[in-house]
Amino acid sequence: MINRISGSLPAPTVAPVKLKGVPTAPVPQQAPSSSPTLSTLSRQLADSALRADARDSTLDRPQLRVEADRLLSQIFGHHYQVNKELHNSEVPDTNDPELLERARQATLYIIRTDKRDHRLENPFAGLSREQLNLIAYDEKGPYTINERRAAYYGVSDMETRWNRTLWGPAELESAANDGRTPGFYTAVLNHYKTLPTIEQSRYPEDYEQRTLAIIKEESNPDSTQKKKFRILTLFEILAKIKHFKEKPGGLSGVTANPADQPKESPVKTSAVNVSASTTSATKDAS
Repeated sequence: MINRISGSLPAPTVAPVKLKGVPTAPVPQQAPSSSPTLSTLSRQLADSALRADARDSTLDRPQLRVEADRLLSQIFGHHYQVNKELHNSEVPDTNDPELLERARQATLYIIRTDKRDHRLENPFAGLSREQLNLIAYDEKGPYTINERRAAYYGVSDMETRWNRTLWGPAELESAANDGRTPGFYTAVLNHYKTLPTIEQSRYPEDYEQRTLAIIKEESNPDSTQKKKFRILTLFEILAKIKHFKEKPGGLSGVTANPADQPKESPVKTSAVNVSASTTSATKDAS
C-alpha cells in the first residue's frame, strides 16, 4: 500500500543530462535590474538637441541666421585664428578619460587638417549630419572649440561628397535636354529640405520658392516666360559652394572643384544660389 503524505514536498532537483555530441543549453541568466546606460556622447547629444530645439523654436528665420553666423564665427575666421593657441590647449572640464582623449584627438585632427594633411580620421566620423550640427552650433555644451570645429568639418565633408554625386547626372541631363536640368534642381531642392533648421536659415528666405520656379521653367521646353531673376549657368551651379580663400583685404577666388575648398571657410552648404544676383554663399569667410 502506498501511504499518502499530507502537505507539499519540494520539487526534486534533476541534474542536467549531457548527451554525447549534443551541446548543453546555456543556463538562462537573470536580466540586470537596471537598463544599460547610454554612452557619454549619446547623453551629450541628447542635451544638445534640447538646447537646439529651444533655440530654433524661439528665433525666427532671420534671427536664427544671425545666431548661426555668430556661432560659426567662434570656430572660424579671425576670432579663431587669433586665439588658436588657446583653442589648441583647451581641455574639457572633466576627469573622464574618454572625453579628454576625444578632445585631444579633435585638436590633433584640426591641426593636421588645417595643414591639408587628411590622414587622420575625424573623431566624430560616423555621426549623422544632424548630430554634427548639434555639436558645431552648441556653445553651451561640453564640447571644446576644436571639437565643434571638427564637427563642422564633418558637415562640410558630407556636403562635398553629395556635391560630387551631381556632376555626372547633371551633365547627362543637360546634354539630353538642350541644357535644361529640372532633375538637377529637384535634387538640389530635396537636399535642401533635409538640412537642419539652422543650416536652412543661412539661405535666402525665398530659396525654396525660387528653386521651384526654376524647376517649373526648366521642365517646360516651350516656356517663353520672361525670367524675373538670373538663373546661373550649369557650370556656375556645379561650382555652387563659394569657396573663398582667406586673403588680406577680403574675399577672393571661387573654385569649381569642391575638393579645393579651404577648410577655413565656414561655407553655407547648399548646391544652388538662385537669388536675383550672384550673391556670396557665405557672409563672412574666415
